[in-house]
Amino acid sequence: MLKKLIHFLFIFFVIYSLTIPGFAASLPEEDLNRQQAIDTYFKDKPENPIEGIWITDDNKYEIAIVKNDFSLCQGYDYIGLTVQTTDHAWATGKIKLQLKATAIPKLFTGLINKNPNSYLTLTDEQSFGTTFGMASNNMIEYTNEKKERKFLIRIYPVDEDAAKANRSGTGFFITNDLIVTNYHVVDKAKTIEIKHNNGQKSSATVITKDPINDLALLKVSKSDFSVNPLPIANIQNTKDGDTVYTVGFPLPGLLGTKAKLSEGIINSITGIQDDVRMFQISIPIQPGNSGGPLLNAKGQVVGVVTASVNPYKTLLFAGTFPQNVNFAMKINYAANLLNTLTEAVHLPSKKASSELTPAQIMVLAKEAVVQVEVK
Repeated sequence: MLKKLIHFLFIFFVIYSLTIPGFAASLPEEDLNRQQAIDTYFKDKPENPIEGIWITDDNKYEIAIVKNDFSLCQGYDYIGLTVQTTDHAWATGKIKLQLKATAIPKLFTGLINKNPNSYLTLTDEQSFGTTFGMASNNMIEYTNEKKERKFLIRIYPVDEDAAKANRSGTGFFITNDLIVTNYHVVDKAKTIEIKHNNGQKSSATVITKDPINDLALLKVSKSDFSVNPLPIANIQNTKDGDTVYTVGFPLPGLLGTKAKLSEGIINSITGIQDDVRMFQISIPIQPGNSGGPLLNAKGQVVGVVTASVNPYKTLLFAGTFPQNVNFAMKINYAANLLNTLTEAVHLPSKKASSELTPAQIMVLAKEAVVQVEVK
């Protein structure tokens, strides 16, 4: 009897061990595409912030990030399945990413698999470990093996309502109570709050706007913090190749709420299709930089940081994502807004005849550049 019981338990254990993994979802076939992934993993299911179809910023991989209900990659909460790629070493349906949730919301640790079969036997040569931070509902930031900052951009589903609900940009004082920013930052705003670099806040209202040139002028109702308005440059002296700076609040939810300085050059004194209103600049622009000042080496404002090339439109038009193609509206278009006001406005005189160091630029800008938070 005892032998029969032991034999039964042994058979039960073997069957249990073999069948339990079978209850987990099976991996997809190698012909998995975007629509199949949507229908299989996302359609008619509650939305999860990280789940969806994402594309790498070099347009090399489309990846479906799904909850890990599979029998492989144990210990990882999500996996990224390749649904489209230009890398001939990869096939669709293979696992490209393995992600673990952390105690910090929207921050994950994980692996980028370099070998199509690396989820079976992981080695240093087959995978690369890094962290993945959700910079917004539609963008994930990570660092590759070359220590370069890279992005995954959401294709499906795009949470447009969340993007509009709370917006953040940059602005800068041109007088003690007037701030220049982008029109798209404050468009349809119910409330506008100005946050200085030291954390102090004040409310503001739009007093005039120029939607065509994506500019707006704000008036601060009451300011308890020290303001040193930025001087306006004569843009006729601005040339291709000039060193320029911007100070703003890029990706505040991920990078923090302190102002950040970025340096670059003027690639061209004209913008898209030779638009004379704009400068093309090499300074990296992230969400939150919009409306910030473009400063020359003397600390004078030559432009207003406005936009990057739309990656989706460029992808459709040229077949690739643009790399660091950004623009600033020339400051004279913002100065023209002052002519629409009933009262005359006196701008600060142009300061500094000599060039400043980046550290001096930052000190100057901190007393004038503010974060613009919109609801």
